[in-house]
Amino acid sequence: MEIDPDQYLRPLPRKEPFNAPFWEGLERGEFLVTKCRDCGDWNWIPYEGCRSCLSQNLEWTAISGKGRLMTFSVVHRGPPTFGTEPYGVALVEMKEKPRSIVVLANIVETDFDTLEIGMPMELVFENIPGENITMYRVKAA
Repeated sequence: MEIDPDQYLRPLPRKEPFNAPFWEGLERGEFLVTKCRDCGDWNWIPYEGCRSCLSQNLEWTAISGKGRLMTFSVVHRGPPTFGTEPYGVALVEMKEKPRSIVVLANIVETDFDTLEIGMPMELVFENIPGENITMYRVKAA
């Protein structure tokens, strides 16, 4: 099956009212995470309560977008709807603490042969053509 490179066929996430600030942040080039006003822990992925203390007293807060590569995979034969192969997928631990924020994202603008566990990474943003959504990706910093 041949894929039209101008058509975005990857699955898209569903926007929900409780995570609307996250998607609005991506549109502005910010990666927002909820931070608990009671215990101070970061909560990723978007959820309606703190995973540490169960408080619903959360505040959407922009994080730095900087982190370190925890692990990665380079996919050489993936589902046809995911487009060009190979493509990279990474887990990146963001620098914010005390509770770790680990982000799963596609790797872009980076030669896969240069990837090393622990290397600095940063978030980047991609407006999806023909869709009303901005996605985040990671690249070598």
